[in-house]
Amino acid sequence: MYTLKSNSEFISDVRALDPCLKNARLSAIEIDRKAKSIKYVFICDEAVSEDLQRKILKETEKITSPAFASVHVAVRKIASNDELINNEIYRYLSDNYPSVSIFLKPTDVVCTVVGHLVKYVLRLTKDGAEYVTKNGALNKLNDYLAKKFCSDFVGSTEIKEADETLSLLSEEVYESELQKIEHRTIKVENVIIIDDENMGDLALYIEDATAGEVTVCGKITDIKERMTKKNKPFLIIHLDDTTGRTSGVYFSRKNTYHKIKELVVGDAIIARGSIGDYEGKKSFTIDKINRCTFPENFVKKDKYKKTPPKNYKLIFPSEAKTIKVKSVFDYDERLPDELVNNTYVVFDLETTGLDVMNNGITEIGAVKIVGGKITEQFTTLVKPDYRITEENVAITGITEEMVKDSPRIGAVIPDFLHFIDGAILVAHNADFDTKFLKRFAGAEEYEVKNKVVDSLEVARGILPQLRRHDLHTIADHFGIVFHHHRALSDAYATAEAFIELMKIKYSE
Repeated sequence: MYTLKSNSEFISDVRALDPCLKNARLSAIEIDRKAKSIKYVFICDEAVSEDLQRKILKETEKITSPAFASVHVAVRKIASNDELINNEIYRYLSDNYPSVSIFLKPTDVVCTVVGHLVKYVLRLTKDGAEYVTKNGALNKLNDYLAKKFCSDFVGSTEIKEADETLSLLSEEVYESELQKIEHRTIKVENVIIIDDENMGDLALYIEDATAGEVTVCGKITDIKERMTKKNKPFLIIHLDDTTGRTSGVYFSRKNTYHKIKELVVGDAIIARGSIGDYEGKKSFTIDKINRCTFPENFVKKDKYKKTPPKNYKLIFPSEAKTIKVKSVFDYDERLPDELVNNTYVVFDLETTGLDVMNNGITEIGAVKIVGGKITEQFTTLVKPDYRITEENVAITGITEEMVKDSPRIGAVIPDFLHFIDGAILVAHNADFDTKFLKRFAGAEEYEVKNKVVDSLEVARGILPQLRRHDLHTIADHFGIVFHHHRALSDAYATAEAFIELMKIKYSE
């Protein structure tokens, strides 16, 4: 007879079957929808005979819905070994709390097994210790460990000093602190000396020549001679090296004047001078010029982009906050490998308008999916460089007053790029959000290379029976409740819908 019981009642009945089961625990429930079968996986610190496993099976059949065609039981013997527990704690924190584990070493996890109780200590920096305490990470870790080992767990933290000095040659130096400096250059050919035999044949891209002493090259697009008030001749020379254009002023010398006068439009030169400001405008004063041949096979190199930072500076993620209706046993559903084996960041942006080149970001909301579960959230309001219109306020509810003390997007981008580093990006109508993200990341010399999945396109393929596939319709279809047009709420709704879509897509 099918009898509904609570998890604790059911486990008590199983433990009462035999003294060796006194510490037995239900580790997982595996369901095969296609075969309509269910499997209860138990862990126990003592060996369990086949006869006793049959008795456990009978107990599980009593509380299993008749909707399942078959019921199975597996009992695994697991001992609470301190080394195994240490490794499991370190792995769990690394997978689920990367913002904490970045400063955590395996030796910073210390556990002690005392009978049926395991006490462990996490040696963390002050910020890391506060994070795991305030966000309930220790409680979640305890619950996780209790499903892996036949023990009860109590965790605490210990403050350790953060490393204050790092060798510049050490691999531990964060790339965000020591970004690569690259000068893109053009190697000219057939240099003919006019002014300087020591100038060489390497020139900086005009696009990169922004200030100070520089050497550039290019083909002359225009050249004009002018006279100063004191009747001293000078030239205004316009150059193009295919990466950019510049104009410079060159004051002639008596001993080289006749050679400079021979220069015409189309000739190539390499020139050394200084770039500064004159009456608020950029000014290039050329000091030396040599003739040359511009390389025919020149191919412009992409500008170096900074790598995502390895730590957060301003906006820190926090533990995910979802409210779910759970089953009696709170079992982990079998999820497709595509969800479990990849890390996803589902994000949403609120903006001042639709045109990416003439509008700014007012809010970022994102959640991270690790192992098929939403684990962390990233959210912040942003003060845009564009006006928030009344129409925009009506849509998003975000006002000028709300964002007046918020950071600018340039300060937020590095932290967000750290949050999404190594993840597959997911967004509903992803083209819109990714265009804004790439524009403002590019302004800070970052490049967004993440693979992007559009949940709108996924929904169209999986749910063709729906007349519309906007986020509100998809959320209604899956019974997901959210407050539309706020970034974090939209990100949560998209993430939950994406998980359901992926389960359907890979259910076969």
